[in-house]
Amino acid sequence: LFLHGSPLSGRMWAPQLETLASEFHCLAPDLPEHGRSAGIGPFHMGDTLTRLTNLIERRCAGGRAHVVGLSFGGVVAQALMSAAPERVGRVILSGTAGRLSPWVLRVLEWQMALNKPLLRGLPPGALAAMMRWQFALPRSYDAALREDLEAMSADALARFVVSTYAEIHTPTHTTNPTLIVVGGRETPFAKWQARQLVREIPGSRAVSAPGLGHVWNLQDPRLFNATVRAWILDNPIPSELTSL
Repeated sequence: LFLHGSPLSGRMWAPQLETLASEFHCLAPDLPEHGRSAGIGPFHMGDTLTRLTNLIERRCAGGRAHVVGLSFGGVVAQALMSAAPERVGRVILSGTAGRLSPWVLRVLEWQMALNKPLLRGLPPGALAAMMRWQFALPRSYDAALREDLEAMSADALARFVVSTYAEIHTPTHTTNPTLIVVGGRETPFAKWQARQLVREIPGSRAVSAPGLGHVWNLQDPRLFNATVRAWILDNPIPSELTSL
């Protein structure tokens, strides 16, 4: 079960589905208020978890799924691990956050408030170009990125980012084997969050993907796919990844 970042959609996992679907039964849903689920909302974590557990029960053998969550998808994955651990197998959390302190949440609120006029004023094409530059995304993803941005309003993005990150459910008592990954070129804050997660999630392991950024599944699909395959099969992870 692949859980996407925001404001992207399940289409961000295209390089994974193209390769891994021949080996595994892969699901990459659009979360509420994203992509083809833009009309489902407003986003609420409880409702989203109900939808995901129902999807796993219906579509996964034994009613259980390995979970890969990136960024916002990693926040949702943590909540799923906390709410329905019996539905979750092995987990990869990439470029995501743990529980945030009140002052960090306040900074996030200010940042979203300051960015809202920019998000409202920029046409989707310009915003897509800015995001592609920021995250070093391949040009081949331009059309999908633009369509995902067109499906979401600036107000919706600001609202659920703040509300969701204010209620992160880090699974501090989980038994699900968890790999925490952060891109080597991500921010110091992202690396700090990865270290916090490995301290709080029992038995977890944290690694870095050198030279890669936030959305590294699109930057280096080969390495990302190899990492997913190895972790799901309980094999040694690729040597390119380094301990954090």
